[in-house]
Amino acid sequence: MIAHKPSDATPDPERLTGSKVLITGAAQGVGAAIAARVVSSGGAVVLADVNFEGVEQRAAELSDAGGSASAILLDVTDDASWASGVERATEILGGLTSLVNNAAILHLGPLEDMAADHVEALLRVNLLGPTLGVRAATSALRDNGGGSIVNISSVAGLEGRNATVAYTASKWGVRGLTKAAAMELGRYGIRVNAVCPSMGNPDMFAPFVDSFELNEFMRTSPEPALVQNGRPRETDVGDVATMVTWLISDEATMCTGADFVVDTGWSAGSYIAGMPGWESEGERVEQQQATVRNRRAAADQA
Repeated sequence: MIAHKPSDATPDPERLTGSKVLITGAAQGVGAAIAARVVSSGGAVVLADVNFEGVEQRAAELSDAGGSASAILLDVTDDASWASGVERATEILGGLTSLVNNAAILHLGPLEDMAADHVEALLRVNLLGPTLGVRAATSALRDNGGGSIVNISSVAGLEGRNATVAYTASKWGVRGLTKAAAMELGRYGIRVNAVCPSMGNPDMFAPFVDSFELNEFMRTSPEPALVQNGRPRETDVGDVATMVTWLISDEATMCTGADFVVDTGWSAGSYIAGMPGWESEGERVEQQQATVRNRRAAADQA
């Protein structure tokens, strides 16, 4: 049997029938992929972003393909914007069953060079935003009799990495928010979980590409632990969308306060050469070279 990527699998068109989902940061990347997967699984979505033209275009594309999709302007750092956004989404959808807190920004650079305004701006979007969102959506989800909140964290929220201090702090914070909110909201039948992907929106990295030593980055970045058909298995936005779709479905009703890692084993540990059963050096080098080729291709496409 050939092992297919989950993100290539045909979605069950009835998996999310009756689901009414608000997704932030949905103009592109992971958020747009989640919206497309929810719609193809039978759910209705409201795509939210500060980039209204972007979500309007994504929603139109989904609607033209026969899906139920609408767009709203939402600034996740603004309390009033959250209140009006949830109210509008609830009106459009006829209720709310799920919130996906996906909106995020990235800053890369040495800790010593980080300006306070960069740190503050990042924390406002990446941590204050989901916190305000959980609070704003709680009433609508309670009115629904329960529901699901999915907060998008990162593998950077599981371990430390250089040049990502503020981003890493924010994504650890998202995991803490998830667990604390799950403890408070479980009494209302509201589940709260975090997804920690290794792959985000490639456009987030674009402003920093020129500062990368690309060869060193590709040589030393963690390799996927999974190999399929002789090639390293990299994570893509479709994999993240698949996980989110499952978490907001009725198949995950026993899951709350948990981290769901989508990283093909990046954060699982280290492969140590020379241990019993280790691969030969030639096989290992071949796998490393394949990983570098894949990442170069992805960088060229971005």
